[in-house]
Amino acid sequence: MLELARPYEHCVIDVETAAAEMRRRGARVVVLLGYSGGASLTALAQAETGYGDGWVGIAAHPGEGVFMGQVIDPSVVDERDPFSNDQSLDMYDPANGWQPSPAPSQYDPDWLIRYRAAQQARVARIDAIADAEIEAGHQAGVALETLTPASEAWRQARRRAVHIRYLTIYCTLADPAYLNLSIDPSDRALGSVFASPDPMDANWGGFGLGRVMTAGGWLSTWSSLSSRPKLEETISRLSCPLLLVHPTADTEIRLRQAHAIRDAATSASLSYHELKGASHYLEGHRQPAMEIVAEWIQETLA
Repeated sequence: MLELARPYEHCVIDVETAAAEMRRRGARVVVLLGYSGGASLTALAQAETGYGDGWVGIAAHPGEGVFMGQVIDPSVVDERDPFSNDQSLDMYDPANGWQPSPAPSQYDPDWLIRYRAAQQARVARIDAIADAEIEAGHQAGVALETLTPASEAWRQARRRAVHIRYLTIYCTLADPAYLNLSIDPSDRALGSVFASPDPMDANWGGFGLGRVMTAGGWLSTWSSLSSRPKLEETISRLSCPLLLVHPTADTEIRLRQAHAIRDAATSASLSYHELKGASHYLEGHRQPAMEIVAEWIQETLA
């Protein structure tokens, strides 16, 4: 894979710029707060710049790539055709244990192992497409240096060098845990924040995450194999005071992931809170969440 600038680097610059501006305006303390996917991104920014005096993660994403690795539909076998379906890997096929809502689906443990491996295989296939796209542009740019300016070959190479292809990533809401609560147990209800109680329509419809991406954007942000913002790894590099607030009924971020992130932290000052019964968007629990944050800032950084 070519080592080119990735969009997460722009996130780091954005955070650095915002923090510097707050200090220019006279802020004595700067706290980086990341919600959901913003948690893994701001943690990476903090690890690389150290601009925050403290870091807060609420409903903290383990990383966009990590998340995509657990929700991407491995039954898609051709990225140009979402209906190129391998039925043996379709979590929405009754033959594999799916049952219409409200009954929980029943997936065989051995099938789940094969399913998770196939999810990573699909990510690797998309990575290869994205890498090839970036490499083609790079090679066209190199060729420009040897071609006669304004010639047909030069003009074609120039077009190819600056072209940005958008990848359409179909079917990105297919986590068997959505439909079976014994997989990654927590307080959550069946379904996803994108569609409840059965996200089948959202998987095949226009919802989901990372659906239209540049090649660099996919590799940087949503690839479980290539994306750098992985909170469980990054949080060990944060030495500032840390606060994690996890909603226990989150359908997307699992309790085991929150615990793994908490346990990976090495900061001498770490506070971890669970909001019992709170969903990913904290409906009905937003004020208590903000009270936790405000009290922590007052006690830790004031």
